[in-house]
Amino acid sequence: MCSCGEKLRHPGHDGSASHSPQGADLYEVLGVDRSASADDLRAAYRQRARETHPDAGGAPGEFQAVQAAWEVLGDEERRRRYDRSGTTHRAGAQSRSVPDIVDVSVIVAVRRLVSAGFAPRLMLVPPPHDQLAGIVVGQSPAPGGQHVVGAMVDVVIAGSDAGVILTGVKRDAQRVGEDLKDSAVASAASAVRSAQTFTKWLLRLVTIVVAMAVVIATSIIVGVYRPLVGLAILLLGSAIVVLWVQRSSKRRRTQQPDAGTSLRVR
Repeated sequence: MCSCGEKLRHPGHDGSASHSPQGADLYEVLGVDRSASADDLRAAYRQRARETHPDAGGAPGEFQAVQAAWEVLGDEERRRRYDRSGTTHRAGAQSRSVPDIVDVSVIVAVRRLVSAGFAPRLMLVPPPHDQLAGIVVGQSPAPGGQHVVGAMVDVVIAGSDAGVILTGVKRDAQRVGEDLKDSAVASAASAVRSAQTFTKWLLRLVTIVVAMAVVIATSIIVGVYRPLVGLAILLLGSAIVVLWVQRSSKRRRTQQPDAGTSLRVR
């Protein structure tokens, strides 16, 4: 990840003796030079948007700052107007009243400043309340004061770490819930298949036992009067039962791959 967000999140991080906020201009928010082409700006915006998106663990305030920077720099006319502004004041430059941007979103604040001819400089601070995440909580110079047209106006944005944590917790909880649901469904399906297999095996065993009992009982009854016929009935009946068991087993083995194929097709 590029270091362009560090200046936005930690103003004055460069170790200078002064503790006054340094902030980040719109080019620094996107991590590009002022000479960047339109394609470079678009690529930088997409990368920064992915990095700072709350779903990816980014801060909501920083993500909105990236959106605000792109709204200005992505438009040729707004970019030209922004490029004409800066911190170097010419003698006799026109002054104008600074618009009030407190308690509005970052995008609205940047739009107001650029329309008034000022250059927004963004910075994030910990919010006093989570509800203020992504909202402008301060500005310098104060609203209503006269300021040189083209000069920088500091825009202080509330960036909520709690909001990022809450988003991550919700996402992780949703994933855990989905995993548990999938595991429960798989366990239930496995239990049903096991029960069905056991039931079929038990019915098949009972059928074999009953068939053999009938054959044996018949051979005994007939054998009392006709021993050879009784023996023949026992042998023939046993052979028929064995043959039925073998054919049943073979048919079940051939049906199992077909069932698996049908499940995969669906």
